[in-house]
Amino acid sequence: MQKKSLKGFTVEILSIIAATFVFFGCAAQPVRGPVPWNTFAFDYERSNSSPEELHLPLVLAWTGDLSTIRFFKPFPEEQLSTPALSNGILYVGSTNRSFYTYDLYKGKRLWRFDAKNPLEAAPTVTDDLVCFGSAGGVLRCLDKKSGAEKWSFRSRSEITASPIVAGDKLYFSSLDDRLYALSMRTGQKIWSYYRSAYQTVTPRLTVSPAYSDNRIYNLFSDGVLVCLAADTGKELWTKKVEKNFDSVDKTRRTPLVRNGLTYIIDDKNDILALNGENGELKRTYNVIKAYDFVFTGKKTLVIVGSDQIVAIDSVNGSILWRTKLKNKPSSIFAAGGYLFVLMNYSSAPFNISFLEKTKGYMQAFRMRDGAEVWEKKLDYGITANASASEGHVALLTNEGALEVFSAK
Repeated sequence: MQKKSLKGFTVEILSIIAATFVFFGCAAQPVRGPVPWNTFAFDYERSNSSPEELHLPLVLAWTGDLSTIRFFKPFPEEQLSTPALSNGILYVGSTNRSFYTYDLYKGKRLWRFDAKNPLEAAPTVTDDLVCFGSAGGVLRCLDKKSGAEKWSFRSRSEITASPIVAGDKLYFSSLDDRLYALSMRTGQKIWSYYRSAYQTVTPRLTVSPAYSDNRIYNLFSDGVLVCLAADTGKELWTKKVEKNFDSVDKTRRTPLVRNGLTYIIDDKNDILALNGENGELKRTYNVIKAYDFVFTGKKTLVIVGSDQIVAIDSVNGSILWRTKLKNKPSSIFAAGGYLFVLMNYSSAPFNISFLEKTKGYMQAFRMRDGAEVWEKKLDYGITANASASEGHVALLTNEGALEVFSAK
């Protein structure tokens, strides 16, 4: 056996240490290169956070008109569909009953599909297909290159949830408290789960299921979070987190799965951390009333409230930083080490109430210290979440304006 010299041994050890430092150091940094945003809240765990590098400031690169023609406006219109961004293509649906694809870089429309009903949920993109539900209760999967329909499935109620594709199955929930598993190849139903809780009025919850470790997590209109076995639809556990939905606010209702724990906001606006296997309550975060939240790094939980953002150590609960918001948030997302908060405000020229209009506003904060680093006023109000990939941020305003931003 050949002996190594002390010098050679030292060099080898230093090389191992350096490689280890680079590996773990890079893991905490934004990822260089494109990372697709293929579904609602980025991934099936609904983390709503992309590791891809994103350069600020951003400028408006291009816009598209996805507006709905309405002769009467008895109530404010909302667009609820988040664009999906994958391999240079943008996929998005609108309440104008159409689904669109655009070249992400040039803004050129590639194809349009007539869905016959309003679309109010983010699509999900796979290697070959793009799948989405409609207010007419139809779940469709289209060829993502041509827009040709491959198959469709009709549920009993509206679909405002973004589907999940895992293996050979597609999962989605509908507003009548049902959750379905379909064959990804044919669209045929494999199983369905029904939360048979009688209510005179069922709230219109915009909730998408989350998926991890062959388990599906979904919040139903009776305020119960349910965990199902993805293969069979068998109920594994339930947890009552909301007493009664007297009114449906914009608080995040979609569960978030991370490192074996399932996070959900309850009726007190506390964040509950539940064991993903059995639903046991592990921790409660109540430093502020939570509106939405994301994670950064290994253990930092960033909570967005109605007027402030607080970052805490998710292990010991200590506050790491706190910062104020200029307006009440409507949606958030994270990308490249930044937290983006979208909000609305009222603007009335010359203080004339008749001319008052809702406009949007976007702020970006550094996740590591909460410092505000960028802001942008939008011409229209926004309800839907935004998405980020390939150096672009895309959002759909309530007026149906598709706005895409890129680095200056």
